[in-house]
Order: sequence, then structure tokens, then C-alpha cells
Amino acid sequence: MNSYELNYRLVHKKEEQYYTLALVFSILVYLGALISVVFLFVIIALILLPLFAQGIMLAHIRTNGVRITSRQFPEIFEIVQEQCSKMGFEAIPDVYVMESSGVLNAFASRFFRKNMVVLYSDLFELIQKEGENELAFVIAHELAHLKRKHLSKQMFILPAMWLPFLGEAYSRACEYTCDRMAVYYTNNVEAAMNGLTILAIGKTLYHRVDREEYLLQSSNERGLFVWLSEKLSTHPTLPKRIHAIQQFAGLPSSIVFKPQRIGLILTLASALFIVGALSFGFLVSKSVSTWVTTFEERGSAEELLAAASASDASEVQALLDSGADPNAADEEGWTSLMWAAQFNETEIGSALLDAGANPDLVEFSYEETALTIALYNFSFEMVTLLLEEGANPDLEDSTGWTPLMTAATNGDMEAAILLLKAGANPAKTDHNGYTAGDYASDYGFDDLALLLQKTGEDI
Repeated sequence: MNSYELNYRLVHKKEEQYYTLALVFSILVYLGALISVVFLFVIIALILLPLFAQGIMLAHIRTNGVRITSRQFPEIFEIVQEQCSKMGFEAIPDVYVMESSGVLNAFASRFFRKNMVVLYSDLFELIQKEGENELAFVIAHELAHLKRKHLSKQMFILPAMWLPFLGEAYSRACEYTCDRMAVYYTNNVEAAMNGLTILAIGKTLYHRVDREEYLLQSSNERGLFVWLSEKLSTHPTLPKRIHAIQQFAGLPSSIVFKPQRIGLILTLASALFIVGALSFGFLVSKSVSTWVTTFEERGSAEELLAAASASDASEVQALLDSGADPNAADEEGWTSLMWAAQFNETEIGSALLDAGANPDLVEFSYEETALTIALYNFSFEMVTLLLEEGANPDLEDSTGWTPLMTAATNGDMEAAILLLKAGANPAKTDHNGYTAGDYASDYGFDDLALLLQKTGEDI
């Protein structure tokens, strides 16, 4: 997997979006600080004081904590070395263990170009309970923060980190990214979900937790304070993190975390209040009418997306029969057809396509289509269906990446043959000048590379 594709798969879709918003906001604040001398001193103080406190805290850890080395807990040091090697670290960060008074946690820190990972002792004790894999996930998660330079980036967007909701939203997206990276580099989905369950209930009882029941419990929680609790937190809820890992790994689950409408209601209510204060008569009435229509359409779209993501074929068909838009997308551009492709649900896919779903719609963050999603997840039946229904086998993203390149990097001979029969051109190159055959050869899929080369010569 090349660096572009790796970044494409592992970085959470919202991380870069929120970082861009936070950076723009922070730049405006910094520009404002240049205009006001008093404001400039305030900004400097708010940056230096936390930095000074962080320096003292890390010095306390370095002088009191137990550092993991080749002689001190060598089995854990080997885990750190292995993960650092996989992630491409030039230097291994210092890893310390600190007494935690029963708290299960870990964190990464960076101070004047010095990287550090701190493990709390109660979590570290997993090595005595045959929990090395779970501990490896926690370590890989913290190393991922350092690899993605999350801590360094926060210095550039510090004003945004003080802004309610935006700073927390960026932090939550970073946590999702680090969970994905930890799952990928440890190659142990079960240990990842266990590791998060340990944070919820402890290192002794976690193995007795019914995970699906735990997720169902959380997915049913609703209300203003539940919504605020999550939106003002720097970490997603543990059940949502577990569920996100299941989705990333392509594991089937009947649990659906539906977005709470209360946040949308609060936002729209505030907008309507401002409009009402500035406008009269017809303008206010028209705004209210537009809001109601939009809310109803969004509700129908959300229900269809939720049904598709839960693989509920009968509910999908019922919603389509009632007039739901088969091309409705969520805020990230994901459609119901993309969810069907994710889980290889051909019955749902057929219903959506019959209702007019466009197989070539592109989601916003990674420019994926239903076809590329099906290819990534080895959803062979959905690949067949989408190509039969007219999906473009040569649709390129902004980097020139084609569906055939995805099949080539996966070593998926069957999918590649389907794409070629549908008219895919193996001679196409991406912006790096590589063809699908080149990628198949680089990844060691020689039979597939030979097929693509011969077919390319015929063209």
C-alpha cells in the first residue's frame, strides 16, 4: 500500500476538514492579535503558561516514572520497537509507566521536539493478565498521535482549541484516526475492541462484557445533555469508537448510531431566531416553511441511510416506496448505495439502483464511489451488480486513481477481470505515472500484473 493510499484509508474523513476550519479560525485570531497589542500579550500568555506547565509535568514523569527499555520490561520495549518500525519513526519515543491510582489511561506528549508516551500503571498491568495484544493497541494508538503530528499541529490552531465544539470536534476526529492506525499496524481488530472495552469497565471484567449489548445501550441514549456531553468532549464515546473499528474492519453489526437531531434543531433554531429579529412578515414565514421542508427531507434521508448501514433490506425498500431519495447523502457524501457496497448487500443495492441510485456519485473526503468501496471490501457480488448497472469502470479521482488500480493493489484477480470485461483501460496512469499493472507488480501479485500487461498491450 503506497503512502497516498495508506493515508486515504486510515485518516478519518473529518480530521483534515476540522483542521482546516480550525486553522482558518486561528489565523484570523492571530491576525487580530497583531492589530491589538493587549490582545497579542494575552495570546502569548495563553500559549506560554500551558507550555510551562507541560514542561514541569513531563519533567516530573521523566524523574519519577519507569522508562521502558531493552532491560526494563523488554517484552513491551519490543512491541514499541515493532510499532515504531511499521509506522516509520526515525527515532523511538521515550515510553514511561506511571502509577495512576486506579485510572486506566495513556497519553502521548511532545515538548521541544521530544516525543513521549506515558502508560498508566493499572493499564500497563495488562501484561500480567495475558493482555499484551490489548496493550499493544493502546501503545500503537498513542504512537499514531505522534506520527500524525497531532500535538505539533495543536500549537498552530491553539485559538480554535479554546473555541467550544470546534476544538473538541477536531480532537475526536484525531482519536478515530489513531484507532484506525492502531488497528492497521497491530493487525488485531479484536484486541483493539477489547482495549477500548477495558477503558470502559476495567482490565478484569472486560472479557465478560457483551459487546453488542454495550453498543446497543449507548446507541439508544438520547437527549440534550447526552448530546452536549459528547460534543464538548475531546474523545468520542467508547461504544462509538468500538463501532467505528467494526465499520473500518468491515465487521457486520446490527447497531446503528443515528445522529441526534437535537444538534441540528439547536442550530436551526438559533438561525431562525436571528432571522426573526431582523425580518418581518413574509420573510419569516418563508424561512420557517423552508426549514420544515428541509427537516422532513433530511429525516427521510437519514432514515434511509441508517437502514442501509444496518443492512435492513425491508426498511430500505419501504422507505424507497414512500418516496425517499435513493441518492441522498450524509454530510460526508456517503450514500445508501455506498453502505450496500461496504457490506456486500446486493438486495439493497438492487433496490436502490432500481429506484434510480447513481452508482458513480463520489463522496467528499476520499473521492470514493460505491464501486471503489465494494472493491476495497472485496464485495465481489456488489462489484458485479454495479458494473452490470452501468458503473463507470474507469472513473478517476483527482489523483488519477482508477477502480482497476484498487483491484490491483488488493490482488483481486476476479474483480480485475470483471473491470476489464466492463471496459476498464489497464493502460491508464495515475499522477505518479503508474498503471494498475505496475501496482500489481509492486505488491507481488505477478499473475495479475501479467494479465494487466497483456491486456494493456492489446489496447
